[in-house]
Amino acid sequence: MKRFLRILIIVTLLISTLGVSTFAAELLDLQEQQTQVQANQDMATSQLQAVQEELTENLQQIQELNTNITQYETEINDYNTQIVTLQDDITKTEEELKKAEDNYNSQKKLLDDRLITMYQAGTTEYLDVVLSSKTITEFLSNYYLLSILADSNVDFLDTIEEQKQIIEDEKKKLEEQKKQIDTAKEEKEKASIILQNTKVMKDTYTSQLTDQEKQIQSEIDAYQAQLNQLEAEIQEITADSIIINPNYIGGEMLWPVPGYTKLSSTFKMRVHPITGVYKLHSGIDIPAPTGTNFLAANDGVVVKAGYNTAYGNMVMIDHGGGVSTLYAHGDKIMVTLGQTVKKGEVVLQIGETGYATGPHAHFEVRINGTPVDPLPYVTNQNGVN
Repeated sequence: MKRFLRILIIVTLLISTLGVSTFAAELLDLQEQQTQVQANQDMATSQLQAVQEELTENLQQIQELNTNITQYETEINDYNTQIVTLQDDITKTEEELKKAEDNYNSQKKLLDDRLITMYQAGTTEYLDVVLSSKTITEFLSNYYLLSILADSNVDFLDTIEEQKQIIEDEKKKLEEQKKQIDTAKEEKEKASIILQNTKVMKDTYTSQLTDQEKQIQSEIDAYQAQLNQLEAEIQEITADSIIINPNYIGGEMLWPVPGYTKLSSTFKMRVHPITGVYKLHSGIDIPAPTGTNFLAANDGVVVKAGYNTAYGNMVMIDHGGGVSTLYAHGDKIMVTLGQTVKKGEVVLQIGETGYATGPHAHFEVRINGTPVDPLPYVTNQNGVN
């Protein structure tokens, strides 16, 4: 009978050990996946924040592009107004030129006619008019009329010369106005090209950043879906493991780094110093020199011992009843998977592997796989919880 009971106990313990080992292996695999996915999500979130910061930082540049666009549009409108005004001026100048040419042609014809008449009559006819005067009064009168006629011809010549000068001035004015309108059209074309290029630059730049933002957000959502699925599986396995190993090992947890009680970070929401992501810091950080011993807080079984992207060299110990502790960023791992450890046994030597900014001990307490504040569970060397 005693032999049967002994065999039964051995078989029960064997089944229990195998069960715990199986659950530990499954839990280890899921937690590794979870940590990796979380690291990927954190990195994607960091990238998203970088893109959003770039959008914010370059908002001024985009506003400057908008200002430039408005400026170029205003310049183009000014050029259009200038072109219309110049076209009106050219029309008026052409009309004035035609009028001056008509006046010139008319005056020149009159002068030509007079010269022909005078040539045909000859100078003796004019002298006969003066000499045939019967009285002094008539003589003076005829002489005065001939003087007026001569002066009139001189004035006529002056008028014609003035008309010629007006025509030359109007032609120069017209030529200058045409040059101005050509210049205005060229400047308008340049402004139009710059405007179009500026609009394309703005639209392309904004579109690229926005598309990148959407893509990264999609990746973050996908990672979150994976995390939710993994968390559900972890909770399921943790619940099953409690059935096999239902009782917490018991006792108060040991402060894991004797001689070092100052905390550089507590269990709280914070901006991660590496990824820049605002999230829960799921444990406490205890700064200590590289190589300092990192101790098991209680008796238990090592369910994880290896490297993790975020945690670096890490160890996880199952204490039964859904209670586990995690030790991270070690320089060297001192235990192996499946090993039974005692309270105060060295499990890691402190380092700064993984996402760490300096040598320190990252310590977590988890209840059914969920991180909780470790401080209520441990007593440091000064007896402070």
